[in-house]
Amino acid sequence: MSENVSHHDGEQHDGRRAGFFTRRGLLGTGAGGLATAIVFGHGLRSAGTAAAAPLDAAALNPKDPHAFTGVVRRAALRTATTTGSAVRILPLDRAKFQAGATFDLRIEATGVDPESTRIVIRVAGEDGPTPLLSPAPLRTSSAEDSVEVTYEGLSYPEAGTFTIAAEVTSSAGTTSAEVRHEVVVAQAGDRKAKNVIFFLGDGMGAAAITGARILSKGITEGKYHGLLEMDRMEVRGNVTTSGCDSIATDSANSMSAYMTGHKSAVNAMGVYPGNDPDPARSPKVETMAEVLKRSNGMSIGIVTTAEVQDATPAAVFAHTRRRSEYASIMDQALQPAQMPDVLLGGGRASLLPQSVEGSRRTDDRDLVEEFKDKGFAYAGTRAELRDVMAAGTPDKLLGTFTLGNLNVYIDREISPDPEVLGEFTDQPGLVEMTEAALKVLEQNDNGFFLMVEGASIDKSEHPLDGPRAVYDTIELDQAVGAAKRWAEGRDDTLIVVTADHNHAMSIAGTHSLSEDAADDGPARQANGVYADAGFPTYVDADGDGFPENPNPDVQLFFGWSNHPDHPDDFAHNPVLVQPALEDPATELAVPNPERDPGSVVQVGNLPLDQTNCVHTVEDVYVMASGPGAARFGAVLDNTEVFHAICDGLGLRIPTYRLRSSGVAQMDVGAGAAEQAAPVG
Repeated sequence: MSENVSHHDGEQHDGRRAGFFTRRGLLGTGAGGLATAIVFGHGLRSAGTAAAAPLDAAALNPKDPHAFTGVVRRAALRTATTTGSAVRILPLDRAKFQAGATFDLRIEATGVDPESTRIVIRVAGEDGPTPLLSPAPLRTSSAEDSVEVTYEGLSYPEAGTFTIAAEVTSSAGTTSAEVRHEVVVAQAGDRKAKNVIFFLGDGMGAAAITGARILSKGITEGKYHGLLEMDRMEVRGNVTTSGCDSIATDSANSMSAYMTGHKSAVNAMGVYPGNDPDPARSPKVETMAEVLKRSNGMSIGIVTTAEVQDATPAAVFAHTRRRSEYASIMDQALQPAQMPDVLLGGGRASLLPQSVEGSRRTDDRDLVEEFKDKGFAYAGTRAELRDVMAAGTPDKLLGTFTLGNLNVYIDREISPDPEVLGEFTDQPGLVEMTEAALKVLEQNDNGFFLMVEGASIDKSEHPLDGPRAVYDTIELDQAVGAAKRWAEGRDDTLIVVTADHNHAMSIAGTHSLSEDAADDGPARQANGVYADAGFPTYVDADGDGFPENPNPDVQLFFGWSNHPDHPDDFAHNPVLVQPALEDPATELAVPNPERDPGSVVQVGNLPLDQTNCVHTVEDVYVMASGPGAARFGAVLDNTEVFHAICDGLGLRIPTYRLRSSGVAQMDVGAGAAEQAAPVG
């Protein structure tokens, strides 16, 4: 059936104002049925036309919602509005550093003649010039009209405010820029944490948490029968999530903010986004893994239901301008300064040599064997993980349980489908992986940092699948419970739970299958709101926190603030189905004919090439317990989460002694062959 859509502004029709829908208006009268206009993209076509020429799903393409997150439509506009020479300093203005943390300083001049360009760089602290600069910067030209000067591995030796100024002179004239950097030393409270367990619900907004509480704990007469583990943390605050390039973030730069204390851009992690097209050559900032291994000798653990090279796990240790550089990310994981001690999740395809079926690599390296050579025990299934742990706790642990992402909880545990799971029928859950990681990491007397990600909250929300997102939120919460039990009585462990960004999902009421079946109207008429919503009828008979049936007669009504045109009957889908697919002829999104066939097409509000819903800009929650938790009870910029963790640890980063050749002012002469020279 087709949805009634008005195309008039403010006109009156039959006593009703156009654009306002009523149940009677939607259902029609007598044999009239529904209006037949459906909005597709820019214009209209009738339901009869759509029925006469049905779309063939086999001829359409699914799109990875994370694969096309860079600037597309506005690139030409931004280029066109940039004229003359310009200079940019990275790290950016208002960047905040822990004293001793390393970073690359880059000056980028654009719109200049590289052969005639001279750059003078000055560094000053509160007491005057500061000898921070090394005398041998790297001078490059990433484009015909650009010059970059990069100092690698600098660090501020003490707290304070520092100013970096750059003056660029070339045949195009003279231009300048200045940034201020804040440098702090971690301030521990009465108690100092030895360990940090950091939980990240990818895309876990308020709706996911509320839905998890409804399903896992139950609600009667408006009162919950219990609270989630994350609900019962000591402190709760809010986190703002925007990156340096856009108010709308992706998981790479939002997680990077948590793991470095610095802003980055969409698709980037562990770097400030430079102008060099090589994703490995943007200026770096030290990651959580690097700084804690170097400063405290702590162990690093990563547990995820995504591929271990995905944005969130990779941001713990990796540096790249492009999050899809999985081979480079795995190479970095093998470097001693960045190497996690525990790495559990999916992503085996990026470790297998190209000759093995399912490999994503373009070489013959076998990274599973390379990790084993570095002392890692390996597990490829749930049974193997149990066997490895039963044989004696290893010093290091690698587990990759699927080629790609792990399957979501519903598809693994509630209604396993061989066609969905394929050969990977023995995947561990998030709780099992968390418990194994804690056993390995607790062996280090210097403490550890463990990151645990519920990745498929987000990966279910993108295709508009609320039940799968909620069940994975419950699984994450149960992993939080496992960590709390481990930390009970220790008084030395800070536990933090947050999300990297919000998502489009909301809960508007309930949807009734019985009303849907009894009513000849569109499925939306079976959505109950206000008093009609009542309460859902999920049942958790065995008390494990997961209702046995995600598709009860009365279930949650999930709404979406952004989405493509897509069919929707508002009920749980037994198999996850993309809402829209790409038409290769036009590269535009079209409703997926295999999703809820026969249901009304919901008119989208996204750009016409978007096939999935996208992240939203609202704040997310942060919850914390343990030493340093009080620091999280505020509205925090996402970069402040890093510094709050440093405060919880009372972190002291060794500062490099300033080289005798360090200077406060540097003149980088024109021409690639000229040497940089200190000034003054």
